[in-house]
Amino acid sequence: MIFVRYVVRRTLRNIKGKFFLNLSTVGVIAISALIFSSFALIAYNFASFLEIWEEKIEVIAYLKKGISIKNTEDLLDHIRSLDGVESVRYFSPSDALAFLQAKLGAERNLLEGIQPSVLPASVEIQLKREYRRANQIRTLAERLKQFPQFEEIQYGREWVETFSTLVDILQITCWILGGVLLGAMILIISNTLQLTIASRREEIEIMQFVGASPLYIRVPFYMEGILQGLLGAAIAVGLLFLLHRVVLLYIPSSIQVWLARVSFLFLPAEFIAGILVGGMVLGFLGSILSSARLLRYRW
Repeated sequence: MIFVRYVVRRTLRNIKGKFFLNLSTVGVIAISALIFSSFALIAYNFASFLEIWEEKIEVIAYLKKGISIKNTEDLLDHIRSLDGVESVRYFSPSDALAFLQAKLGAERNLLEGIQPSVLPASVEIQLKREYRRANQIRTLAERLKQFPQFEEIQYGREWVETFSTLVDILQITCWILGGVLLGAMILIISNTLQLTIASRREEIEIMQFVGASPLYIRVPFYMEGILQGLLGAAIAVGLLFLLHRVVLLYIPSSIQVWLARVSFLFLPAEFIAGILVGGMVLGFLGSILSSARLLRYRW
């Protein structure tokens, strides 16, 4: 209990004694964390946007004319048994004509005189989420081409490949930028604490001379780093929330219409908790690194 009181008192004394130095450190950490969390917010919303577009990925197989209903039902059952297939829907020529009329709306009179028989029947195949990547869709399309009942297979090859590339770029960018920012935050905390420890070198040497243990000397600096990381992360989250609200107020109406079902979401609670905990962990790691450089004891 005495040790705990000492650590708390010593930590607060360290922060108060070098207030502006600690304040500048918290500010730099907050800026770094804000950049990181801003990118995370953009990535999170972009991922949500991609999930909605991912639902639009489908394979459409056009049937040859003259296939009986019995053969069609057997064919649908066979397709449902294929790996990655989530659902199968059959569109008759009449269904296709009705779909076109609904799409054209007020201009549906353009279809006057067109008989359903001129349109091919088709099968719309929805894929399971884990099978919506370019190579897997291509594999399924190649399998469907081997069915003699199909005239043509379409799946929007260019769009699917572009979508898969966007997902890969997003994941790689998250890892690279995240790693760079995390490393920068550790170095910032470490360098600041080195200045703090260096300014108290004479006091630390006296404590070592009278027999103070390494843990007794180091723990207050560890706590200081943890508090710096926590405060910086908390400030970053608060600023990010304000920025998020401002963006919501000033998103042009034309963009809101284009986004349709997509909302500009804030980070979920578990992600915010992760940022705060991450700030504390980075502060702890930075304090370990700085104290290891300037103190001769092994931690």
